[in-house]
Amino acid sequence: MKGIRIKMQNLEKQSAITKKETTEDILKSLDKCYGVTLFKNKLKQYIEYIRLKKENKINIGNNNIILLCNNQNYQKEVEIISRILVKEKLIEDDKITIITDIYTLYNLSDTELEKNKLYIIDDENNIDIKLESIIKKNSNCIFLVIVKDSKLMSKIDKDNTLKMLEKNFYWELPIIEPTKEEKIQYIKNVAKQNGLKINLEDWVIESIAENSMIELDKTLIKACIKANKQNLKEINTNCFDLDDILFKWENPKTDKKSEYGLHQLNSLIGLNDIKEQIKKILSYIEVDTERDGTGRTMLHMCMSGNPGTGKSTVARIIGDIFAENEVLGTKKNFVEVSGEDLIGKCVEDTVSKTKKVIQQAIGGVLFIDGIYSLIQDEDGPKSNYGYECISTLIKEMEDYREDLCVILAGYPEEIEKLVKINPGFKSRIQFFMNFLDYNVEELYKIFLKQLKEDFLSLEKGCKEIVIEYFENEVKLKKENFENGHLVRNLVEKIKFEQAVRIKEKGSDDLYTIIPQDIKNAVNIIKKGV
Repeated sequence: MKGIRIKMQNLEKQSAITKKETTEDILKSLDKCYGVTLFKNKLKQYIEYIRLKKENKINIGNNNIILLCNNQNYQKEVEIISRILVKEKLIEDDKITIITDIYTLYNLSDTELEKNKLYIIDDENNIDIKLESIIKKNSNCIFLVIVKDSKLMSKIDKDNTLKMLEKNFYWELPIIEPTKEEKIQYIKNVAKQNGLKINLEDWVIESIAENSMIELDKTLIKACIKANKQNLKEINTNCFDLDDILFKWENPKTDKKSEYGLHQLNSLIGLNDIKEQIKKILSYIEVDTERDGTGRTMLHMCMSGNPGTGKSTVARIIGDIFAENEVLGTKKNFVEVSGEDLIGKCVEDTVSKTKKVIQQAIGGVLFIDGIYSLIQDEDGPKSNYGYECISTLIKEMEDYREDLCVILAGYPEEIEKLVKINPGFKSRIQFFMNFLDYNVEELYKIFLKQLKEDFLSLEKGCKEIVIEYFENEVKLKKENFENGHLVRNLVEKIKFEQAVRIKEKGSDDLYTIIPQDIKNAVNIIKKGV
């Protein structure tokens, strides 16, 4: 193949093969991996086969492999296979050649590949029967096809291609997702390897372990970064972004319900009246449960407030709290839509869409944001659709009053108009929540919290500029004051100005905000840029 260019990727050796290392030693290294038990067992069978074949004790089959990895990272397993093939003297060295463009290989079908090599084919979507001629012409090589979708075989619509794979690749080695127990052990090992202890309740660790290995690694990386940033010697709940964790709602060992939802609620800045109201609702549900054993009562709610006052956040937390306490069901079921999502192409389609969303939310919470948009265009062509949607919604709220919590949200004046236009809502909504605008102190606390999430800190003199900006905005307070959105916009503008300064002046401090960054950001906001 000298002088011929072929689109391939050569991976560096992952570890040097020593003379003393045996095939059994290489297999033993898999003990430190997760989710490879089945792979290891199949690989042992493969090793027995190639040894018997070398001794001429078996003369059927071939050495080619299909590696089923279901979107998992396969590099470690390929490196293990390569090292074993070297030890068993089937290939000359453990340099791995990956073919990412199989069509280029087809163009070289009349050319012999380098002998006694392992060729990895990572282009599953373009496999066809042409591959067979290449395999036959290069019988001294071993071919390994990466299949990232275990359903690939059923997707192949050409019988000849499927037969070619079955005939030329006798060995299927699966890399499967680790079990939850393996993931839990993995979490503990990662913490230990990074010099950290685990200070988490069992139900939290189990919840984190619900993630895929890729997402689990991302979550653990973030946790380790936060632990180091905060100079912690342990990984605790403060080290995780709440959205990164799939939470289990009940601790099976103690039957004690988790209070994660309440922790989220209490961690919110401001909203004291809302917090108190939700706690009263929980008390009401608890007493009602003790009274008749069901606790099933109408729980529909209405949230009114300006943009950025936390309506969506609180609705999601209510979904968490209800799931934890099994108020409407044993599993978390939270469906979030906008008013416009319920409008179809005609009246019948609108009714169908509305009922479908209701059915999806049974046993949990249906959160409808921007509910007034259903009838905003009172004289428009779609006004009848909106009114029909509302009529359907009101009826379903009554029919499923004990199995569903519908939360409607919108701006104060719009919610007021909606209730007046549709009196049916008022009789079916048990709880009304009024989300007030944040004051200057609360806006500044939200600002600091958002900076902390990005590991950013303020230099001396920054606080005064931020406070002054918030005071002016609160004093002017335009219609539909943006509250938390106002804060997020300021933070993003500040981060942009900081980045520009760092690049222009060559600073290596990526985590400090200086007064000029904030002044520049405020000026840009005032200009409306």
